[in-house]
Amino acid sequence: MAREVQQQLTLADDPALQGDLFGGTPEPTVLAPESASASESDGDAPDDQALLADASARPRPRRQRPAATATGTEGDGEQAGDPGGGDASGAQEPDGDLPRWHHHSLVDPEALTPVLRHYVELKTAHPDRVLLYRLGDFYEFFFEDAILLSRLLELTLTGKDAGKALGRVPMAGIPHHAAERYCADLVRRGLSVALCDQLEATPAKGALLRRGITRVLTPGTVLEEGMLAARRNNWLCAVVLDGDGSHAGRWGLAVADVSTGEFRVTERTGSGSLHQELLQLEPAEVVWPGPAEAPAWCPEGLRLTPLARTPFDATEAAALLRRRFRLASLDGLGLGEAPLALRAAGGLLAYLDTTQAAAAESAAAIPLEMPRLWHAGDQLVLDAQTRRNLELTRTQLGGALQGSLLWALDRTATAMGGRCLRRWIEAPLVDRAAILERQEAVSELVEQRPLRLGLRRLLRPMGDLERLTGRAGAGSASARDLVSLADGLERLPRLAALVAPCRSGPLAALKGPWPELAALAEEVRHHLVDTPPLSLSEGGLLHDGVDPVLDGLRNQLDDQEAWLSRQEAIERRASGNPNLRLQYHRTFGYFLAVSRARAAAVPDHWIRRQTLANEERFVTPDLKGREGRILQLRARACQREYDLFCDLRRRVGEAAGPVRAAARRVAELDALASLAEVAATGGYCRPELSEGRELVIEAGRHPVVEQLLVDASFTANDLQLGSPEADGAPAPDLIVLTGPNASGKSCYLRQSGLLQLMAQIGSWIPARSARLGIADRIFTRVGAVDDLASGQSTFMVEMAETANILHHASPRSLVLLDEIGRGTATFDGLSIAWAVAEHLAEGIGARTIFATHYHELNELAELLPNVGNAQVLVEETGNDLVFLHRVCRGGASRSYGIEAARLAGVPASVVLRARQVLGRIEANSHVAVGLQGGPRAA
Repeated sequence: MAREVQQQLTLADDPALQGDLFGGTPEPTVLAPESASASESDGDAPDDQALLADASARPRPRRQRPAATATGTEGDGEQAGDPGGGDASGAQEPDGDLPRWHHHSLVDPEALTPVLRHYVELKTAHPDRVLLYRLGDFYEFFFEDAILLSRLLELTLTGKDAGKALGRVPMAGIPHHAAERYCADLVRRGLSVALCDQLEATPAKGALLRRGITRVLTPGTVLEEGMLAARRNNWLCAVVLDGDGSHAGRWGLAVADVSTGEFRVTERTGSGSLHQELLQLEPAEVVWPGPAEAPAWCPEGLRLTPLARTPFDATEAAALLRRRFRLASLDGLGLGEAPLALRAAGGLLAYLDTTQAAAAESAAAIPLEMPRLWHAGDQLVLDAQTRRNLELTRTQLGGALQGSLLWALDRTATAMGGRCLRRWIEAPLVDRAAILERQEAVSELVEQRPLRLGLRRLLRPMGDLERLTGRAGAGSASARDLVSLADGLERLPRLAALVAPCRSGPLAALKGPWPELAALAEEVRHHLVDTPPLSLSEGGLLHDGVDPVLDGLRNQLDDQEAWLSRQEAIERRASGNPNLRLQYHRTFGYFLAVSRARAAAVPDHWIRRQTLANEERFVTPDLKGREGRILQLRARACQREYDLFCDLRRRVGEAAGPVRAAARRVAELDALASLAEVAATGGYCRPELSEGRELVIEAGRHPVVEQLLVDASFTANDLQLGSPEADGAPAPDLIVLTGPNASGKSCYLRQSGLLQLMAQIGSWIPARSARLGIADRIFTRVGAVDDLASGQSTFMVEMAETANILHHASPRSLVLLDEIGRGTATFDGLSIAWAVAEHLAEGIGARTIFATHYHELNELAELLPNVGNAQVLVEETGNDLVFLHRVCRGGASRSYGIEAARLAGVPASVVLRARQVLGRIEANSHVAVGLQGGPRAA
């Protein structure tokens, strides 16, 4: 019995080495003669030379790749369980008073256990980040992090012994395999997470296992697929202000998407323009060398991260940029004229390096493009109010994608194509040649349906090449990521063959050739199996024949597997038990399993290892002696395979430049194909771009509303602004639009703005025909909102937005105004509306649609030659009111507000009284607004 116990105590267990040698049905193995088998010897492990000789003597045939393989990435189906590292008996109730040791600064580090002392040292270095500390199979967190995360993630708050002087401190934990899911939740909540991992498999004698920060996850620097929105960029911004930074005079802005490598900078003047730029970008994180309190230029809700000033110094920033991109001089980047933009770029790169602790030693670890300088006039200017009112990427009510312009136009087949289309919608073009180039490409795809469908069929299974390459460069790509990347690269020649006959520039750009990318795809295919496992450390990633040393190790493991099979047969005969099984467990190693009924008749040389409810487990001296050799060979094979994979991943990351260049063209092709698909199926027309400032649309339709209508068809309407009419009379610059509530005036305004915008992204538009000049800005003032947090009422917000329009509009702008002046007294509101309309028509000459219920404004058409009237028609049938949604010339004389109130369900008595009051007002009041003879400001 003592010998049996001693044998059990000597069984080694290495939790890092696990798996089932008999996973799946093994193929028949040709055994070498026992006298010649190196694996039968109990000598030292074979060195590399012996393995090379073995691989040469017994070459491993490469398995043929099947004709069709699945290269998609599967999700991890494991579910997180409760952490097992704590003792529930020491649980602290998070809803009551705070525990005694509720913050890491309250304890004396010298009184802590070694593990907790190291935790506090790291937490002190990262006080603003949640620290996840790896202990075995769990990430644990203590003190204030444990209290916070137990509430946010609904975890059990337990306790851990911190030493005799301190007792127990708060603790919670998550399984390491579920860390990405939990970290994604924390990052979405705006938290930064520092990951402390184990840096060695076994500690030195008498020392703690070495651990360190390997990754810092912040909202703007995440690379993991599960933490990113597939169809939108994840922007990280850095801001530098000229002066003390209290308010923006001149400012520099650097913008990067770490996951796709995009990197651009700009420098401008004015806090308002910085505020608008950040509202447009909607960055996940903004870093700047200032205090944590949000300044006036920072939009509400953005995560602002304060940093030290040193990385933003001009000298430091220039040195970091030269080192990062291996440049002798920055003159080629054009940043000499934008010193604040250069400083912002340097601060952004420095922050990125601090968050990529595991990869910071390599300058190419996170592949970024060289910074590109962009200017305000490079795109159509859309302020935050216009983006909100036109519902470009989300609806005003609920912020949903469905119901936005992006939802109506997005038929992209890939995530990178979806991001490209979103960028086009958010930043329409103002360069006529670039717009015409896109239009030509869309037209080719509309006219050639087989080409369009063929491209979409090829694009649909393509992975996200931009982000896959980024993860490879950062050293975080899995084997499945590389296989998906190779599959996408292999599709490039087929895409090039499809677009070979095309004439337009964006389509011709894909004609290639791409020899270096084809070679990269071939290299990945040569190395990796078609469906590699999720784990990178347990083998099974590489083909046979890739590396002779790995082949030699696999030959040795095959020999060991054959020995195990023979040993199982021998023990079956010795025990007389045909149901005996030789199995492997990650904790107990190899063992012989027999049923409880057969346990009493086992041979004498068997040693009992474990007793279960239905079976007994035994080992033999031969099996125990062979186990160490097998585990050593397996560990060497897994490590060799992992090293070869990391080398392959590094080479793929080094090719990020050409891969992303190809990915950009594929993304543009996908976006163009999406616009063409919508145009072809929706009955759109190609708008004619003119050099003038006209906006002439025949039978235009709202691109979103017509898709949302199910039981009715959309009523198309014409629009003519800023050009001679068909009869030779001048068309108005400003249209006063009147009509009842809910008749469609706001829809008509938004439709006009969206059609202008769609034309400037190169899309076809929903109309019978169209001719437009290029706008420099689109302004909208639609709907009533307030800003109570800033102390601004609805009317003050309306006036502030109106003032912004009047200060910045030009003759080439498109201005869409709804109900100006309605938030104050009638005469005040009418006066403001009259003066604003008059200034837009005479003082600015901007193309304007001015929707109003002040029918007195119809008189402007008689006073000013460039003002016209239009109305939305309704039909009265008795007491009923039918909205026709048709816009025609002429001004309305009534608003039908009382009828609209009745339709909305206002009590009949209130409706009747309203009609009586209206009759008295109309009989006794008259507003004279004819100002022909009145003084007017010069």
